[in-house]
Amino acid sequence: MKVDLLIKNAQIVSARDTVAGCIAVKDGKITAIADSPEGFEAARVIDVGGKPVLPGGIDVHVHFRDPGLTYKEDFSTGSMAAAAGGITTVYDMPNVQPPTLNVENFQIKKKIAEEKSYVNYGIYAYLVNNLDQIDGLIEAGVCGFKWDLSTFDWELPEGYYLPDNNEAADIFKKIAAHDYVVTVHAEDMELVKHYTEHLKESGRDPKDFFSHVEARPDIVEVSALYRTFVLSEVSGCRVHITHLTSKRGLELIKEFQHKGTPVTSDVGPAWFTFCAEDYEKFGGGIRVIPAIRYEKDREALWNGLANGDIEVLATDHAPHSNDEKFNRSWWDTLPGTIGVQTSLPIMLDHVNKGDLSLNRVVECMAEKPAQIFNIFPRKGQIAVGADADLVVVDMDKEWTVTHEEMYSKTKYTPYDGFKLKGKPVMTIVMGEVIMEDGKIVGKPGVGRLVNPRKEW
Repeated sequence: MKVDLLIKNAQIVSARDTVAGCIAVKDGKITAIADSPEGFEAARVIDVGGKPVLPGGIDVHVHFRDPGLTYKEDFSTGSMAAAAGGITTVYDMPNVQPPTLNVENFQIKKKIAEEKSYVNYGIYAYLVNNLDQIDGLIEAGVCGFKWDLSTFDWELPEGYYLPDNNEAADIFKKIAAHDYVVTVHAEDMELVKHYTEHLKESGRDPKDFFSHVEARPDIVEVSALYRTFVLSEVSGCRVHITHLTSKRGLELIKEFQHKGTPVTSDVGPAWFTFCAEDYEKFGGGIRVIPAIRYEKDREALWNGLANGDIEVLATDHAPHSNDEKFNRSWWDTLPGTIGVQTSLPIMLDHVNKGDLSLNRVVECMAEKPAQIFNIFPRKGQIAVGADADLVVVDMDKEWTVTHEEMYSKTKYTPYDGFKLKGKPVMTIVMGEVIMEDGKIVGKPGVGRLVNPRKEW
């Protein structure tokens, strides 16, 4: 059989098992999986020497800031960071300039990504008072809809606002009819506003980092989750809670799942690595929203991810300039940190520590996100007929994270200096080698728009 690429001497990892074999690729797809390389004539043969080969990671929550905010990040630098970290598909959020809330703005962003991206990409649309745009956005190829309950009306373009429950229910019903997912940032902003004003009036030191978590206690998340689950139940719409932050929130999700509410969730490394006690050390570097909470929450989130109660790992990769992160009062420090390049290495380190299996890593970083967002079985697995999105990992490689090796425009990472064991050493997107030994060797334009409705 003539093929474009043959990967041999691989440990092929799925969510259920690991088998030795070879992977043959032609025209960007996996055409065969075999015990040996015999019978293949390949334009390129890669001998991975017994290393694990995983389905490429799928990060369903990134902010590449393109268009309009490209001093922070763009599709070129963000997607290079993704490829360097073993992520082959990213879902980019709509809070750019202009925001992705209609077909016109979607097309602007799509063209940019087509030209710049080194990996596959999905593009979210905002869920606002845009009921008349839903069908057109789905036809155009959005990956899903973002309902950001942390957004105030004044942050949106003129004429747009966050819908009330009645209007939101109608929009949810329309989305449900297409079997699409609404991804939800779950914070009750009226409560956030209340707690924030109280802290400011109390004379709280603007450099007191603990004010961040105190202004966003877990009841803020719980309140927003209740609202979301009611809308899901009345509409039948699937909802995905992104960057879950609290033990109480996880318990509530499990309660509603038991009732049959179609809800899934994700958590990012920042929330299960750090806790509020780390604010003093890292300052604005770990100011994210929703807030990093206390040790009990950190532990619950990690256990939930490891045991599958939280289905997906997603980073909320959200770059800002150093001035926006470190040279302002706590109240004015912009929330977010980078993470798309370090998420898989962090998980590989946990595997080496015995905290979870490599199979679970594949499940939460590839298979489950593909299933939830309707792109499985083409993405999220190593199987005949699937796209050849692959990552080779060296589980024995010991290394130290440094900001200098970050491909993001924002070099700061709270993981700077972390000593890890396990690292992606090759990333393949649609059959093309994009990253090798930490260096980007491919070109932009290989990645494709990920469209749940159509072949792509």
